Amino acid sequence: MTFPGPDELKRLLGWTPRGGVLSVCVVIDPGDRGGGWHVALTDELREVRDQVEVDGSHDVRVALRDALGHVLERFTEQTKPLEGRGHVGFVEVARRKPQERWYSSQMPPRRTVAAYGHRPYLRPMVEVADEGARIGVGAISGDQVRVWEWELGVLSELDAWEIVTTGDWKERKAQRSSDPARIHGAKSAGRDQHEQRVEAHRERFLKDAGGRTASLAAEREWRDLLVFGENEHVQRFAHALGPRRHRHVHPKNVVSEPTSRIAERVDRLVPELNREREMALVETAKASAYSGKERSSLGPQKTLEALAQGRVDHLLFDAERDYRGRGIEESLAYQGPRLGVDGLPITELMIERALQTDARVTPLEGEPAAALDEHDGVVALLRY
Repeated sequence: MTFPGPDELKRLLGWTPRGGVLSVCVVIDPGDRGGGWHVALTDELREVRDQVEVDGSHDVRVALRDALGHVLERFTEQTKPLEGRGHVGFVEVARRKPQERWYSSQMPPRRTVAAYGHRPYLRPMVEVADEGARIGVGAISGDQVRVWEWELGVLSELDAWEIVTTGDWKERKAQRSSDPARIHGAKSAGRDQHEQRVEAHRERFLKDAGGRTASLAAEREWRDLLVFGENEHVQRFAHALGPRRHRHVHPKNVVSEPTSRIAERVDRLVPELNREREMALVETAKASAYSGKERSSLGPQKTLEALAQGRVDHLLFDAERDYRGRGIEESLAYQGPRLGVDGLPITELMIERALQTDARVTPLEGEPAAALDEHDGVVALLRY
């Protein structure tokens, strides 16, 4: 399964074939035996066809019919669905040797959607990439540490370490003595010393594992680190992480659980953790705007102005809001060739300019999105 990174998204921005691009985002539910996913796809493709039949030129209409047929051949109701729950593709609308690009992910997009425009419609990909961003996962016990990486709904184990008892770890037997009290005292002292050595070794082990995990986090650019384990062991492990942020999400020893079970735990946690992160970003943006420091923008108009100036560091917008009909100054709107019925949606314009200026993008949903109602669903954190 593949999904594009920032560089590939930029390349897609620059792909503007003469006849335009059919963009398709498909959500496949493996448990849907009624073919609902295929009905949703067919409905979306039919809507695109109907729109272009009214507004498109003869050549575009004919080429688009070919592109729509090609998509339906790829996603047939009778054949076994392709690997992955989410598929995003872009098909050039052209009669001869049309180019196409397809990407898949185990994490599905929000919904099945099809669109026609002068370039690929990137918002579904941006939404999936943000929701499924790469994070680290650690399971900690007193004598074992396992580390996974979760990305786009897939959990992969990267490393595992455990204590090996050698040398001083082994308890030595004392010689027999005729004095029972001396025997008892020697055994007790030896046991205490052994337990002290074990505890010291365990502390060094957990700190070393924490340091190795911190290196992995930096190397792999994890957005978050989730840690499972009993409190005392996690504290020692986390001590070596330094300032790197981590979340202690389950205070029990799960280190022996299979990866599939850990994956289920992470899948349940990710949506909640994402909403918490999004709410924190929204609150930061609002606090900055109200403080008078002008390090954030509120609303589509001001945010588009900041994007045009390259000042946006992190763009936040309500992913569920319909932005059509908003009064945006003409100078901020897209000035390229108009293909499709409404041109580029406002959110797609913002995403385009964010990618062009290396700004981060986070589509919001649920409570964080509702918190932007007073600002028409858009805010941004600014670089300056």
